Amino acid sequence: MHLENLITSLAPSAEGWLAQVQEHFAQLTAKSNFYPLRFAITHFEGGRAQLETTALKFAPGEPYTEGLREIEILEPKKLPPRAGPFVAVQIIPTGIGCEIGGFAGDAAPVTNLLAAASEYVITHPNAVNASDINHMEHNVLYVEGKLLDDFLLGHIALEPRRGNRVGTVVDPTGEAYLNIVLQTLNASLASAGIRSDIYIRPNGQLGARVAWSSSGCAIGTVDRPDLLVDAVNQLLESGCDAIGAVSVIHGVSRQAFVDHQLYGRPNPSGGVEAIITHLISKIFRVPSAHAPLPYYTEHKRDCPIDPRSAAEFISTPHYFSVLKGLSRAPRPLPIAGIDVFNDRYIFSSDVRAIILPASALGGIPALAAQFNEIPIIAVRENGTILAIDNRAMRFDNVIEVKSYAEAAGIILALRYGISLSSIRRPLEPAKELRVEGYTASLKVTKPRT
Repeated sequence: MHLENLITSLAPSAEGWLAQVQEHFAQLTAKSNFYPLRFAITHFEGGRAQLETTALKFAPGEPYTEGLREIEILEPKKLPPRAGPFVAVQIIPTGIGCEIGGFAGDAAPVTNLLAAASEYVITHPNAVNASDINHMEHNVLYVEGKLLDDFLLGHIALEPRRGNRVGTVVDPTGEAYLNIVLQTLNASLASAGIRSDIYIRPNGQLGARVAWSSSGCAIGTVDRPDLLVDAVNQLLESGCDAIGAVSVIHGVSRQAFVDHQLYGRPNPSGGVEAIITHLISKIFRVPSAHAPLPYYTEHKRDCPIDPRSAAEFISTPHYFSVLKGLSRAPRPLPIAGIDVFNDRYIFSSDVRAIILPASALGGIPALAAQFNEIPIIAVRENGTILAIDNRAMRFDNVIEVKSYAEAAGIILALRYGISLSSIRRPLEPAKELRVEGYTASLKVTKPRT
């Protein structure tokens, strides 16, 4: 198996962007052994959408590829409504330079704010991972991005749990940092009670590499995905419930690092980290997360530091946040065979709102929200390098707000059934419904004298 980064131009359609994306991938899979591991609409030009895809290509009969023919976006499932918990989903896309959440777990405070307004908030690791800090509230569910996509598309349910046994994949490229990784595993057991007692080194270097798309997004590739997959399989066969990975990210120049700190360019490692965990999620459907080994140690000495990155500069392995998150990550379960009215599980039909940066509405969460008729709360203050807002996408379920503080207020209104029009001014008066061919007579009774 190998990874390729692709760019495709899609024409608009009256059926909407979800239908266009589905048709495109259906055509590709009919011609080759192809799985779209990560994709999003990232640019518009001349009315056409640019779709960026990291694809996994494989040969017939290759190990671990049996499930790659199921492409979740082609068959989203709309689950029956239920009186379950009020769930919000917080999305901070990685690799696009988010003002909030594009650094080192700096979206944790806004995630916890949203959690205060909800029964559960589901978010993905990079929103709350801050190297050796992970401060998420008890009702925040830590779900890898690919699993979160599959959840929103109705293919899996989530079972909240605690006490996962976390296995670790250590890229042999980072052999010099092995001792500090082991000390992190031991410290998490001794001081946090986390079952993190097993690790594995693949039989060769993974070759995790940074790449940049034409739109300026941080993407990437892995030279030997087969080695990663085989190592994960060994850990799962040894009784692990969740998988953490640490690897050296190749190709991060000093200039890219400085541009991230000073000028808002996306975190260079974000895209390739997502590829690593998406691959684990697709093949094994278990919780996973990744931390980069300190590939930029030489840059730390004299580089200006954005306060949003400060957590990276007080950590060496950047890995404890992953262990804490994975130890309490919910278990993903296939929908087939699960009673959708069982209160043990959380389903996509429990999601009452999805919160996204206003300029990043081109990914699976936004497409799934439209399919499921879930409100999108689009936050303008969380700027990105993209311009995929609702003027471009033309969804009918977007509530645009200025800040996450306002988003939390919208969530409270949705949760308690308060009409959004009742808290805005001017207040629209009631209007008479006039139906052609229908008349109503109003009999007025005079009061007795």
